Amino acid sequence: MIQKHVSSFLKRTISDPLLSFVFPALCVSCETPLDDNETYICKSCHSQLTRIDPRYIKALKEEITTRFFDDLFIVYEFDSIFQTLIHLLKYQHFMGISELFAEALYTRVQNEYDEISAVPLNPIRMRERGYNQSALIATHFSRKTGIPFNPLLLERIKNTPSQTKLNREQRIKNMQDAFICHFDLSGQRILLIDDVITTGSTLNACAFVLKTAGAKQVDIAALATPVGVFQKNQENGSLGNSETRDIST
Repeated sequence: MIQKHVSSFLKRTISDPLLSFVFPALCVSCETPLDDNETYICKSCHSQLTRIDPRYIKALKEEITTRFFDDLFIVYEFDSIFQTLIHLLKYQHFMGISELFAEALYTRVQNEYDEISAVPLNPIRMRERGYNQSALIATHFSRKTGIPFNPLLLERIKNTPSQTKLNREQRIKNMQDAFICHFDLSGQRILLIDDVITTGSTLNACAFVLKTAGAKQVDIAALATPVGVFQKNQENGSLGNSETRDIST
């Protein structure tokens, strides 16, 4: 389904002026023509993006036995519409979607911070992709809030393999000593931004490094998280209790 949306949308993108004059830009989700004030996604589909239930956030925080971050903000569930948008941003170079995501984060994160940063990419992926999607989101968030964005706050010094097929324990081990901070953050309040959070291992490892560098507060913000495991536990009447296991970027 994602490839269908991507293929159709790419055929009618504004990257080709003649093509965009003949064909209207389409919503990446439902493929209907976009109005002049719409970008990438129509208002109807945008309204159908599933906002996260706060209970999922609470359960995710409870899963992390040793937590180094202070607060956690998540906007959406990782549903089919979000999946289409993040695919376009990460793999099809539709970097303007990062601005839409920054706007969404702004609706949830209103705290004051001294600096904003983003989780650095694996250097190999950075070379392949040419940009860090989380840094793009953080850049737009910085422009909207006026909070300085420091893309160099964290450095990834370990080329960690993909977390996708690892369980929680493996993800934690995978992230050990993966990041370093070269700055003195004594007394600073930091907001760390990522696109998707799963179990939280990556972001928690980053928070540990920032706290070690002296930060007094580290909050993390992500656009979405997959909630399938929580939905299953909710059906069993156990959402948020100690039996909720294994949901980490």
